[in-house]
Amino acid sequence: MKKIFVISNMYPSAKHPSYGIFVKNQVEALKKSGVEVNIGVNTNPATGIKNALKKYVIWAIRVLKTALIQKGRISVTHAHYVFPSGMFSLLLKKMFGIPYVVTAHGGDIEKMAKKNERIRKWTETILKESSHVIAVGPVLAKQMEEDFHISKSKITIMSMGVNREVFKRGDITEARTILGLPQEEFIFTFVGNVIKQKGIEELLLAFRQVKELTNRQVKLVIIGSRRDLSFIDKITPLLNEDVLLIAPVKQSELVTWFQASDVFVLPSHIEGFGLVALEAIATGTSVIASNVGGLVSLLENGAGHLVESQNAEDLAREMLLALSTSNLNYFNEESAEEVLHIHDEKNITQKLLSIYEDAIKP
Repeated sequence: MKKIFVISNMYPSAKHPSYGIFVKNQVEALKKSGVEVNIGVNTNPATGIKNALKKYVIWAIRVLKTALIQKGRISVTHAHYVFPSGMFSLLLKKMFGIPYVVTAHGGDIEKMAKKNERIRKWTETILKESSHVIAVGPVLAKQMEEDFHISKSKITIMSMGVNREVFKRGDITEARTILGLPQEEFIFTFVGNVIKQKGIEELLLAFRQVKELTNRQVKLVIIGSRRDLSFIDKITPLLNEDVLLIAPVKQSELVTWFQASDVFVLPSHIEGFGLVALEAIATGTSVIASNVGGLVSLLENGAGHLVESQNAEDLAREMLLALSTSNLNYFNEESAEEVLHIHDEKNITQKLLSIYEDAIKP
């Protein structure tokens, strides 16, 4: 294998450390395994028509320039997100005969492909022209089979994996001291974009109910990007002194936040896999999440607790249960360890290398 060219419309930078961090983590894991990797990525999360046009033009120039220089050395391209990233892989296959693998992460199939008929057709073409398709969760795989007529044999269900050398257990007292958090409070934490689809509104409503029904001191920490200003305005009345809003943080600091938390909550409306839930499990933090997408297979055997999506009352009941149950009884160690073994980054990397090898076979 000569070189892998990874193409992604999301990739972190010093200014935006959490933007597509899972793609960078996989790139670094591939490099550690001895594979030479080039990247053609967009690091700008800006939204709006003008911003999107500008950033995608810059990204396109970057991808095509690298491809032209390196085309004789690239064995396979790997597109993260079917559209728009997969369009570049499709183009490079047509221009230079370079095979490609594409990873569907969820939003590309569940939201982007439904925007209009043109994007839906492009999505189908990208999937069908690929050498192999990776789905980060089983629900996503089934959607591609049924909605885009992709053969089951062409799809591998495989998450991005978790680096257990980074995401590991720590001392909760020490973590809270580092972050300046009170030791006596029960802390619920959310990590992700602060948008409607992540269930933030339901989380805030549920937290309000929890505060009314318990005598314990509780805090809700929300860590994530707040680019949707109209949504922020909508949820502002639900905020109070016990809700802490934190901008995206570096991965090393995120680990400390997980370690400092009693429970991680991910009440998404849709979720291809839910990698942050896996990262929380790796730090020994109990998880409550919606019964949607890849979260179901991740947590259904006891590694976490599932609640009905878009249901603040159900979420509040589970949060109250977590408050009244000791961590040892609330957290199933055996199920969590099984999940972590399956999704260990090292195991995922070996599977990915096998997929690349199959893609470049004549």
